[in-house]
Amino acid sequence: MNTNVPFSNSPSTDTDNGFVGTLKNIQLNDLIQICCLSASSLCMRVTKSGRQGTIFIMDGEIVHAVCEEMAGEEAFYRILGWQTGSFESLEISEKPKRTIERNYQFLLMEAARRVDERELTDQAAEEENNAIEAVDKRLRVLIVDDSPIMRKILSRMLDASHALQVVGMAGNGREAIQMVDQLSPDLITLDINMPVMDGISTIKHIMIRKPCPVVIMSNASDGSSKTIFNFLELGAVDFISKPINNKDILQQQTKILECLKMAATAKVGNFRIPRLPTSTARPHLDDPPDDVPCKRLVMVISGPGGHPELITLLADLAPVLRDVQGALIVLHRMPSSLGAPMSHYLSQRCGIPAQFVDATMALRAGGCYIGRFDRRLGVGTTDDGPAIEVATLSNGEAPPDGLLKSAATVFGKALAVVLLSGAPIRNPEGLNAVRAAGGWTLVRERTTTMVAGPLDQMVNSGLTDVEVDPAGMVATIRDRLSR
Repeated sequence: MNTNVPFSNSPSTDTDNGFVGTLKNIQLNDLIQICCLSASSLCMRVTKSGRQGTIFIMDGEIVHAVCEEMAGEEAFYRILGWQTGSFESLEISEKPKRTIERNYQFLLMEAARRVDERELTDQAAEEENNAIEAVDKRLRVLIVDDSPIMRKILSRMLDASHALQVVGMAGNGREAIQMVDQLSPDLITLDINMPVMDGISTIKHIMIRKPCPVVIMSNASDGSSKTIFNFLELGAVDFISKPINNKDILQQQTKILECLKMAATAKVGNFRIPRLPTSTARPHLDDPPDDVPCKRLVMVISGPGGHPELITLLADLAPVLRDVQGALIVLHRMPSSLGAPMSHYLSQRCGIPAQFVDATMALRAGGCYIGRFDRRLGVGTTDDGPAIEVATLSNGEAPPDGLLKSAATVFGKALAVVLLSGAPIRNPEGLNAVRAAGGWTLVRERTTTMVAGPLDQMVNSGLTDVEVDPAGMVATIRDRLSR
């Protein structure tokens, strides 16, 4: 028993009866062993947190112990199990009834073994509790897909992660809505085409009744690209393709888990359906860009949760580009099959002449150029003026650093970078190059975005220049580019 304790023998005035004093940091088993080796006869009263026990030693042998309602050997082990407390030695007024027969060596060793065993049990229990707590902290996912096989594949993928836990699976939208009310998941994966109730109707119900981060998980061939974009405008945080058998399953699993974990951080309360001018009120800007090399460049980078923000921004930014003879490059995370359809969709939806970058293209005033993260893009100069260049990567996604650095070199202070929700910038070199060249980086006000985590990293690292409310973004960009 490790503590500062009084140790006294009575009567203390008689020097023939030993010393009176204080023992510090003494173990109870050590003290008992000393008493037994010295063939002492005494009783030792031990107190801990209001509980009390007494051990009787006669001629160096432990003969009796009492602790609360217990007596004998088990009472001795209970007393020795207290790791802290206080004790005092007392004279034995009368010989106690013997209830312990084993020798003191065995008793002390058995007491130590029990203490060790209890500590191991407590440690195992603590580890189990920690594991349970970790499971409880996993993101709770509801899978909605009409294919039992696909539900099983996705469930295995997600449950293999320490961050995700599948709490339910639905085969159609009607089942999904019932499960959302019952389970309150942190995240939903939603298929497009399903019987009974399709994905579009389902996400509308979810966003009205019980808003929750939703990731559209489907194959582009299962529905038109326009349908996928409609999902994103109805509140879906992201889109990702379903796993395919003839591709690296581990690589697909990593990508899916990364997407879902990011989407789960979305603040769906910040979602706003894009409100665009009617076709009659909006200027006719869907003509080809002017055949004039651009003098200024706006680069918009967007990720999960950024699609509705991008739609609104491009519609308002379109007339500004022609006023300042600027071009626009958009980097938005999307599957490779959606690059060209997205360019067509933006042209029709936002009234801006958008082209998908699949080869070297001249950057023209008023033009919009859509790039993907799985292609390495760069800005250079040709005899015909600034141009965007492309080189296909062999593996993985290319961060936009090379594009940012090359654009900074060509445009210098005539470059404005705009970061929207979930902008996936993993390396500061690109934004540092923009600032060093006199360029400028604007961040949409983070409290208004759905996925603010990546933006937080950029702002906290001091890599951005200004954070702007959505209503003032276009005016701020125009003012910057007009200087």
